[in-house]
Amino acid sequence: MPVDRSLTGPELLRAAAAEVCAQEGEISEARRRQVRWVAGEYGRALAHPDHPLDVDTEAGPLFRREAVEAYLALAGRGALRVRRAASPASGDHSRQIRIEVLALLAKAAGVYADLPPQPDPVRKQPVPKRARSLLRSSLQEAADQAARPGQIRMLAIGAMVADSGARSGEACAWRLDDLAPSLEEVRTVRRPQGWSEAEAYVELASLSGLSRAALRRWLTERHALMERVQGATTALWVSLHPNHRGERPVPPGTPLEPRGLYRAWTRAVEQTNAQMAGEPSWVPLPTRMEQLRRGVSPKTSPAPRQPDAEQAVALLDDVAACGRALAAVRRSGEPDTTEELEARLSCRKALRAAWAEGIEHAMQLSALVEAGLTDTADLTAAGWEPALLNAIERAAGWGRPSKAKAV
Repeated sequence: MPVDRSLTGPELLRAAAAEVCAQEGEISEARRRQVRWVAGEYGRALAHPDHPLDVDTEAGPLFRREAVEAYLALAGRGALRVRRAASPASGDHSRQIRIEVLALLAKAAGVYADLPPQPDPVRKQPVPKRARSLLRSSLQEAADQAARPGQIRMLAIGAMVADSGARSGEACAWRLDDLAPSLEEVRTVRRPQGWSEAEAYVELASLSGLSRAALRRWLTERHALMERVQGATTALWVSLHPNHRGERPVPPGTPLEPRGLYRAWTRAVEQTNAQMAGEPSWVPLPTRMEQLRRGVSPKTSPAPRQPDAEQAVALLDDVAACGRALAAVRRSGEPDTTEELEARLSCRKALRAAWAEGIEHAMQLSALVEAGLTDTADLTAAGWEPALLNAIERAAGWGRPSKAKAV
C-alpha cells in the first residue's frame, strides 16, 4: 500500500522506508538496513544548501532525475555522513545500492522514479589455482604461529570461508547449531546479493582438516571468554573486547555484526602479515575477506531451511535408538571392540542425518542423554566434538551434558 501522499521530504522518505521494511519475507535484514540508511541520507540531503529541493518537497519531485543526481553527488563525496570518516567519499558499489533502494522507496511512495543507470560492476578475476593453493598454505603456516585470540579467530574464519565460499554476511550469521557435531561440515544460509529473504537457500559444505583444527582452537578460546562474561549467545563469532555502538557500550562476548567481523578480520590479518614478514615461504593473507572466496568451488549439498516435522521425529528416534545401543555396549563390553566401533559409527551417521535436516543440537543431546550417554566421554564416542559441546552447554546454561535432560 502506498504511503500517505500528504507527507513531504524526510517524513515521506521515512514512511516509505517503513513500508519497504515491513515486507516480511521479501527483503533481507541487510537490505532493510540499506533502506533505512538511504532514506535518512536523502532526508539530510534535502536540508543541504547544494540540493535543489527542500524538506517540504512532495513525493513526485523527489524521484526526478535532477533531484536524485544531486543527492547521489552529495552522498558520493561524503557530505551527508553523520560521523566523520577517514575516507569520506564512496564508490560505485555504494552508488549502486543507493539507486536500488531509491527504486524501492519510489514504489512504496506510489510515484515514478526517473533514476540514473546502474554503474557497471567491476569484473573480478577468479583466483587461479596456484594462488588458492598459496592462500591455504599461508593459512596453514599462520596456524602454527597464531597465539592471540584475535589471530585464532581470524584463522578459523579464513579457513571456513575458503572451504565454504561464504560471503561475509553469511559467515557472520553462523551459529553453533550450524556446525555439524563432528565439525566436519557447516550449514550456510545463502543470500546472494540482490536476492530477497524468501529466495535464500541452505547448503552444507565440507570442512577441511585445517578448518576443523582452527575451529577447535577458536571454540576453546570462545569458551574461556564466555566463562568470564555475563549472558550467553549461540553466535559462532563474538567480540573479544569491550566496544560501543553509538553511545551504547557493548561488552565482550557480543555477536559480531558484518562490519565488526570485517574489521576483526582486517586487524588480525595485518598483525599476522607483519609478524610473518620475511619468512621465506610466507605469502601475505588478503586483508579483504571477499578475496578468500573468489575462485572457491566448495563441496556442498542442499539442505532444508526448516526441518520437516515428521522427518524430524523419525530422525530423533533413530538418534535415541543408536544412543541406547552405544550406551549398552559401553556399559557391558571392552572399550574399542568391533561392536563398540560399529555402534559409534551408527550413532555418528544418525547425528549427521538429524543435523543435516536442521534439528537443533539441544534436541539431539537431550535424546542421547535420555538414552544413557550422560558424560562428555560418552557423547564424544557418539560423535560430538568436545569443544563444541562446551560451547553448547555454556550457551544453554546446562553446565554439563547431563543437565540436557531438563531441556
